[in-house]
Amino acid sequence: MRKNLRTLLAENDCLFGCFVQIPSPEIVEMARHFDYVIIDGEHGHISHEQMLSMIRAAEAVDLAVMVRISDIDPILINQVLDMGITSLLVPNVSSKEDAVTLVDAAYYPPLGNRGACPFTRANYYGSDTPADYYKKTNEDLFIVATIEDAQGLAEMEDIISLDGIDCLGTGQFDLSVSLGVAGQIDHPKVREAAAKAEVLAEKHGKIYTSMIMEPSDSRDITGKACRLIMCGSPEIQIQNDLQDTAREARTNLQI
Repeated sequence: MRKNLRTLLAENDCLFGCFVQIPSPEIVEMARHFDYVIIDGEHGHISHEQMLSMIRAAEAVDLAVMVRISDIDPILINQVLDMGITSLLVPNVSSKEDAVTLVDAAYYPPLGNRGACPFTRANYYGSDTPADYYKKTNEDLFIVATIEDAQGLAEMEDIISLDGIDCLGTGQFDLSVSLGVAGQIDHPKVREAAAKAEVLAEKHGKIYTSMIMEPSDSRDITGKACRLIMCGSPEIQIQNDLQDTAREARTNLQI
């Protein structure tokens, strides 16, 4: 039984996940203590074949899977969803037009216009009748729109109010560049954008997702709409641990 975020959110107040950027099923397996894993198809160098292996690894350890796609491309969206994915994290949603294109590509009619094939992995290669499969797919689908530039901020309410967009997030690093404060993710402009996104998500009965870099940052999460927490990536923790180990070993030998 594949877990999906929509069902988990109906059963839990808050879910915790992490990004995986390295094409490694083993790292996905090690992330089993989270509720979900985000396979990064935007910044990670992950082929579709590798992605499918990572999806299978997540299913084996009972993790829900979200994929961050690289672009609002209907063909790409269909290919990823046909793997059995029911949650998409979509970067650079900068306008209502972008959001409409996204929903149209991800959903089957009547909400969208996704290309239909019942013989994919998503339907266990034709196990369910097409009508049941299309209906259930639309019911399970969960889409996160990420605002990453000034135009997206200006059209944010039009984006989150659209039927088919379930969750709103802000890309802290991209926003900092777009707003002229590159790299300053704690700058008031970036924080204000995130706060506005959370308010709009709650206003429209949607969910807000937040990225935390340290576990202690979760103490600062107070908004009711903030129910999807992204906790960095194992790669960061591996890098930090290796760096600290090397530094400490050299220090102990006074090298």
